[in-house]
Amino acid sequence: MIDKYLISNCLFIIDEFNEMYKDVQTKEELKIIADNEYSEADMVVRLGHPFRQMATFNMQGKSKELGNDIVVKSKGFKIEVKLQKNYKSNGDGSSNSATWKPLEKDFQWLFNEIQAGNKGKVAFVLGWFNAVDRFSQIVQLGKGKGRYPVIDNTRKEFFPFLHSSGDKTKDITYLYSEAYEKLTVKSLISSDYKANCMFLGSEKDKFHIAIYW
Repeated sequence: MIDKYLISNCLFIIDEFNEMYKDVQTKEELKIIADNEYSEADMVVRLGHPFRQMATFNMQGKSKELGNDIVVKSKGFKIEVKLQKNYKSNGDGSSNSATWKPLEKDFQWLFNEIQAGNKGKVAFVLGWFNAVDRFSQIVQLGKGKGRYPVIDNTRKEFFPFLHSSGDKTKDITYLYSEAYEKLTVKSLISSDYKANCMFLGSEKDKFHIAIYW
């Protein structure tokens, strides 16, 4: 049920960024904007706006007893939000994905909620600007360090909208053909518990979103 509220709003968010940055021609330009003009709080506000006064926001590190980033108490909804960014490394011209652990924590939270019987009322929404060439520059999908590490397939399985043509993270590409389709992700602890996933975005879009519920 929660997906019915989130999908349409996420599509509006993508449309908004497409309109705002329609004159931005390169990924380099868009990355400067993404790095300097947006924080996770911006995404939380956009995602929670349609719920109006029904929503409670938790963007200042308050107790998780208040219910993650967005809570809609009247409907029993709890939503965790991540704005994932790419980080420039020290002067060698390469760029780095964010560390895996914060995402792992969010996925674990989601599956714990599903296991507790709350499927349909909880969601994890991951957003990122389409400002680098590969998703592995946004999310740490490799084993160990290095510019192009070997793919950690356990991590990659959380993103069924990705395809790999080899065993290195540089070989991972988007499966845009799977966008807007309901996909499935299994819990690492028990295959009895599954989450739905939907990837929203096209190659020309300025912003991409993945919803898990």
